[in-house]
Amino acid sequence: MYTGRNLEELSMTPLTDWNLDELSYHHFIMAQMSPYLNQQGASLHRQVIKEIENRGNQTWNSQTPNIYDHF
Repeated sequence: MYTGRNLEELSMTPLTDWNLDELSYHHFIMAQMSPYLNQQGASLHRQVIKEIENRGNQTWNSQTPNIYDHF
């Protein structure tokens, strides 16, 4: 469950000041909502993607270890 700052709070914060969890979470949500985003939302989504790429393309789930069930 995401417990970080919401988009209303983050809208007044430069993307460089967002932490990686915030970038990754909001990228995931905007990707799911992409067919419904207006021009401003699509522009923000592109900026979020660029910021993630600038930081080395790490996302919130890229460091999660895989867990395998062995039956």
